[in-house]
Amino acid sequence: MTKQLKMLVLSLTGQCNFNCVYCYASEHSQEIMSVQTAIAAVKMVAKYNAGEPFIIQFSGGEPLLNFSTLQAVVEFVEQNNISCKLQLQTNASLITERIARFLYEHKVAIGISLDGRPSVNDLLRKTKDGKGASKSSIQGIAVLQKLGIACGLTCVVSETNVEKLAETLDFAYYLGNIRVLGFDLLRGQGRGNSLKAATEEQMQKALEDVWQRNEALAKAFGYKIQLNQLTKAYNFKNSTAKTIFAHCHAMTGEAAFINAEGEIYACASFVDDERFYLGNVSHGIDDERSAKVQNLVSEAMGFCQACERFDSCGGGCLARWYKQDLTQQHPYKAECALKLFFANKA
Repeated sequence: MTKQLKMLVLSLTGQCNFNCVYCYASEHSQEIMSVQTAIAAVKMVAKYNAGEPFIIQFSGGEPLLNFSTLQAVVEFVEQNNISCKLQLQTNASLITERIARFLYEHKVAIGISLDGRPSVNDLLRKTKDGKGASKSSIQGIAVLQKLGIACGLTCVVSETNVEKLAETLDFAYYLGNIRVLGFDLLRGQGRGNSLKAATEEQMQKALEDVWQRNEALAKAFGYKIQLNQLTKAYNFKNSTAKTIFAHCHAMTGEAAFINAEGEIYACASFVDDERFYLGNVSHGIDDERSAKVQNLVSEAMGFCQACERFDSCGGGCLARWYKQDLTQQHPYKAECALKLFFANKA
């Protein structure tokens, strides 16, 4: 029997108005998710959970290209008293005052993808015509700031920007309404293999700089930007039940990623990979497939569980390690550095 889920990710469309260098979702379906498919997915998870709360994250592509379906889901959740938290991950370029007010009034948490100051971000995140995308994202953030709406930033870290992470923090304070900053390390899916991952040494140095800068800026501005990985590390450290890979609901079998056609996958990074296919919203999650995915995760990340520091960090991300050549000394040690840094600070 399918276990309760903690995370439902709705890919409202695979389309995007950006053309980011490293986009892991670049090969996703370009279809638009219908209201019927989205609500069927919500009903499915609500049934599995029997009243237990879960997270609904609106994703893509760029989810605001399909704002009407987002709006319909939010209204359906409210009208049916479904216990869930609502989150949006967006590039912010399509945020208008109307959209901003709707998100705020309906308690949809806003996460924005931005990889640094414009000079750095424009190297990585580009519009369809190849120009830097910073201006349009910043305009969206400014709309939120004008209305007094706080949001978070997610910064994808690669060799290109790792040495500028402290400057990313500076920029977050400068924008004025950023309250959370998270680091999402480069994934190899989609176009992700076009860039190099940061090294362990680069990551350690960058995080020390970020930590020290955050302490100083918090005193100067009178508030402190929350570092998302620190919160996760603190929660893991203080959890009474140390669930394996608790940082990722997909790796514990407690997440469902739904594409525009209503197909269910265990993780957004592995859409269209048959090994991670779980079913569809019409028939639900196939228990046998779900069990196979969990076995795959356990086997693929066995080296991680065997590490003497596993109990401190809680484990890595399958999408970053899957099919890595583990015979090499440092296939992706940047993630180890990230996890252990915040584990030591928590």
